[in-house]
Amino acid sequence: MTRRLPSFVRTTAFRLTLLSAALFALSSFLILAFVYAASAGAALRRTDAVINDELAAVERRFEDSGIEGVNRYILQRTVGGSDVLYLLINPSGRLLSGNLNGMPDAPRSEQGWLDFVYGRSPVDGEEAERDSRRARARAVTIGDGYTVFIGVDVEDEDRLIGRMLRAILLASALVIALGVISGVVVSRRFSRRLDAVNTVARTVMRGDMTRRAPRNGSGDELDELSSNFNSMLDRLEELMHRMRNVGDSIAHDLRSPLTRMRNRLEDAIRDDGDSQSRQAALEQALADSDELLGVFNAILSISRIEAGERRDSFETFDPAPLVADIGELYEPVCEETGHQFGMEIEGDIQIRGDKNLVSQAMANMLDNAAKYTPDGGAIQLRLRRSSDGRAEISVTDTGPGIPADDRSRVTQRFVRLEKSRNQPGSGLGLSLVKAIADVHGAELVLDDGPGSHDGTGTGLRIALIFPQVKKSA
Repeated sequence: MTRRLPSFVRTTAFRLTLLSAALFALSSFLILAFVYAASAGAALRRTDAVINDELAAVERRFEDSGIEGVNRYILQRTVGGSDVLYLLINPSGRLLSGNLNGMPDAPRSEQGWLDFVYGRSPVDGEEAERDSRRARARAVTIGDGYTVFIGVDVEDEDRLIGRMLRAILLASALVIALGVISGVVVSRRFSRRLDAVNTVARTVMRGDMTRRAPRNGSGDELDELSSNFNSMLDRLEELMHRMRNVGDSIAHDLRSPLTRMRNRLEDAIRDDGDSQSRQAALEQALADSDELLGVFNAILSISRIEAGERRDSFETFDPAPLVADIGELYEPVCEETGHQFGMEIEGDIQIRGDKNLVSQAMANMLDNAAKYTPDGGAIQLRLRRSSDGRAEISVTDTGPGIPADDRSRVTQRFVRLEKSRNQPGSGLGLSLVKAIADVHGAELVLDDGPGSHDGTGTGLRIALIFPQVKKSA
């Protein structure tokens, strides 16, 4: 059976940390390698400079005193304890002077350079084994076939450079090891926090909507992820709660018209003699079915509007004629219901949207005002430009108003305040207005009106505030 790697090793955090450590180790290795190459090159150039200087001194002695002067110079240098290695060999190959036993057996370059190993005797007569050391030298010919060999011991510098190379390799390995360790630590911590979020997600999928992802208050990306995840769960729980409430509201609001329709149809079937009563029952049942169809059509309209199906038909237009038409349509309706109706329209205002949807929103706002404003009250339709340049369409009434705590609820589907249960309707009017506002990017504002005409309420002002339209050049 194939053994799987630990979960934290498979995390992105571990891989990224390991990759960062590898890149850092590579960059460190390259930098240290450059330092190593520069140090080794500098040591080699220094050694070659010493050798070339000694060769120049030997050549000057040869020019001044001939081969005898060169021999005396080498003898003086070797007797004086110089660190430089010397050999002077005559044309027949015999050693004349120097501090080496003979010419090293090592390949030479075309310029006479060679690297070799020689044995150095113990210092001051100490009993010790002969020390093998590395050296670099150059052999040149002077005079009539005489060979001058000059070298420099490079053992100490080679050891230093070797230690430097080992330090570079050790540092690179240490960086990689620390990278792996830090990757394990970071990824395990990352994995634990991510596992906590995944555990909450699995618990929520099993139906427990009360669980929330833990936060540590650090403000990092995982903490922000947990915050957004919890906000999403809050929103999801709210929507599910709304769905349950919608189901209860549908059952409550549609049960009455369905029951009335059934009773009337049953009475029509049982009534054998009176055709007029049967006709009236059927007509009333037809009206009840129209009411039900209106509810479902409103639900479909809200869903389509929220899906943004009408955005393609948006255009920039002057809402003044539209507001005037709606006002003229509702003025006689308000007069019939005993309401005073007023209208104020400012000109030179532009909004961008769908004319039909804006008309539907105004109609719902006016219907709401006419339905809940008592006889003798007043309703005002207004189009104006707000102080920040946005277009505002508002309907103000002198009805009982809506308590501030309930204003966020009444725009939800099928939400009707308890005092409104005895009024006809389905609780979808303001939901449709809210959907139209959202699709237009407009703000829906519900606040107190001028107060009720009988002093028992605050009145209500419903305003649609549309975004400012930039005038084309």
